Amino acid sequence: MPYVLVAAAILWPNAVRLCRAFHEVGFEVGAIAPVQHPVHRSRAPDRTFEYRPKAPLESLRDAIAQQRPDIIVPCDDRIVGHLCSLRARGDNDISTLIEKSLGRGGASGVLAKRATLTELSQLPDMDAPRTDNVVSVSDLQDWVREFGLPAILKLDGSWGGNDIVVVRHESEIRRTFWQMKLQQSVLRSFKHYVTKRDVEALSRLRSAISVQSFVPGKLANATVACWRGKVLAQVAVEVVQLASPFGAASVIHVVNGEAMAAAARSICSHYRLSGLHGFDFIIDERRGATKLIEINPRATQIGHLNLGPGRDLAAGLFEAVSGRSAAWRAPIQSRDISLFPGEWRRDSQSSYLTSTFHDVPRDDPDLALHYGFDLSGRRGHSRPAALSPQGDKRCSVESDCVTDLKAPFCSNRGIQTRSSSRSPCALDVESRRSTDGDEMPHRVETAQADLGSGLTACRSSSRRRRAPRR
Repeated sequence: MPYVLVAAAILWPNAVRLCRAFHEVGFEVGAIAPVQHPVHRSRAPDRTFEYRPKAPLESLRDAIAQQRPDIIVPCDDRIVGHLCSLRARGDNDISTLIEKSLGRGGASGVLAKRATLTELSQLPDMDAPRTDNVVSVSDLQDWVREFGLPAILKLDGSWGGNDIVVVRHESEIRRTFWQMKLQQSVLRSFKHYVTKRDVEALSRLRSAISVQSFVPGKLANATVACWRGKVLAQVAVEVVQLASPFGAASVIHVVNGEAMAAAARSICSHYRLSGLHGFDFIIDERRGATKLIEINPRATQIGHLNLGPGRDLAAGLFEAVSGRSAAWRAPIQSRDISLFPGEWRRDSQSSYLTSTFHDVPRDDPDLALHYGFDLSGRRGHSRPAALSPQGDKRCSVESDCVTDLKAPFCSNRGIQTRSSSRSPCALDVESRRSTDGDEMPHRVETAQADLGSGLTACRSSSRRRRAPRR
């Protein structure tokens, strides 16, 4: 049985959902994540390891050495950066595994740089707005004179809609540039270190500032499973609702996305990519062109979805790694999906929660509860519950919340394989599964950027609970 190691440095739920999806299709699953991550309390992975923010490379190296995975799947940008650093250190076995897992381009780190988009626009079936790095106010002024406004400033190494600001008028150039420089400052990084206990915040000091031509239109994205440059499966969606300005999608609509698929195939082939990769697009409202605006060289929040043949990423990856057919799992029938926990956190009374397929992990109530969503309520009318004694929002989910559940749910497999001789950082767990789907058209408005927005590490009272250690 092939072994996949799912790796996360941030408390996003996608790691748990991916573990379940990989387990269902036939992988033996391991996970490495911070000790407070819900994956350590989930039955999805067969074994978990503690990710130590003060020693990230050593944490990853230890987990790799103990489990010897066939493939590593990163779930956030920090893990991608650490894997690229490990590869650069020259350990032959680990370097080979990382390049096998991410592909040549993914392991080099080039796709994590937003300015790479201008180079990619020369590839077949590729279209991207002008994107370049700027290092000074005068650089930005020169760029604006050549390519015009409005434009978007972004900080490399940011995620979830953070550190993005729109420049609309020449009078804003100096202020917005220094606003982005502030995001790189020692003081801001130290503030994150102190207030959020984010010991990796200082790495942001090396992040580049990029400027990209603003394109009004509809947001869309595609996530693919690929192997040695060939796309195996893909999920393409258009955005119906954002969790916050410039943040992650919270409601999506599944589409065929031929232009997105063609662009993804071109990039995967050029860089010989492997694993899971996400591509963010905007469909130009003026010309109808599908333009690539960002690449996520990692799994995204829709990576666990099974939407049928050719659109089950976990199954595609299993078959490429193992050479065997993946186990069947029930596909989602709905084309409109509210993503969990994004849409519920955005608006617990949202009509999308009942009019679309709500991607709640109904087979993993502990995971739902970790994000404040209670699946134990009696059947009847859905209603949000009052604040818990710990102050986190909880919701009783009842029959009206599942009116669009058109796909049957798989039963838990309950596999429990444990080793009696484990490292102190190895944590026990079991196994489980997942499902998803949704969307509707959405426009990118000329709204001001909210630097504090984005669906990043969701908090809940359970975040303070510690996973068991040996």
